[in-house]
Amino acid sequence: MSSSFAEAIRNARTHGCLPVIADIKPVSPRDGSLLRGRAPADLARTLESAGACALSVVTAQEHFGGNLAVLREVADAVDLPILRKDFFSHPDQVNESVSAGARAVLLTLCTLSPDLTTKLYERVCALGIDAVVEIHTQEELKRALALKPAIVGINNRDLLQLETDDGDVAVTEGLAPLVPPGILTISESSLLAPADVARALGAGADAVLVGTALLQAPDPSARIRELVGATGQPHPGETSS
Repeated sequence: MSSSFAEAIRNARTHGCLPVIADIKPVSPRDGSLLRGRAPADLARTLESAGACALSVVTAQEHFGGNLAVLREVADAVDLPILRKDFFSHPDQVNESVSAGARAVLLTLCTLSPDLTTKLYERVCALGIDAVVEIHTQEELKRALALKPAIVGINNRDLLQLETDDGDVAVTEGLAPLVPPGILTISESSLLAPADVARALGAGADAVLVGTALLQAPDPSARIRELVGATGQPHPGETSS
């Protein structure tokens, strides 16, 4: 079995690499098809070989063209831990995620009531997987911290606009410094160039989740290698090996 999602991020940093989580999203509401005829399993193997520390798979059918079959296909193809991204409405979907091969689930606070958030998070903890608690505003950060999460994801785009806004790494720059030490912070979306990644890391992000910029690149492998090797230095207190 693959390492946990959180462990994969920490291990990459320990080895002096930037933890890049490669996002497999079949369709973007803004950019259209991202797979462009490529089989998800083949794409996943390519991203793994290039140095991604983990993968995320969008399984939401509406607007994003995903499904659980894509998650299963990817999970069977690679050894990396996988984050399932979807709009959750019931805790049993967490069990469903584990059965399909996910080692983590994304809890997007702007789409969840406080009560459902708590129930989902409790199920995640009971099953021993990771939750990435996703935020976009300071108010959502307050909600996230009440859960005492291990991982917070900062979406630089507004999911309530189906990520059709331009997005800006300034969102990470504003929120990451407010995340207490000891919580892993992932900067997500609108990371189109190494300079964007450098800004996110400079603000305190521990990892980046990159999808569209990878899947639209002429050579996704080269883009990942560029990111992994260029800017992933251990944080103070971490050691390289």
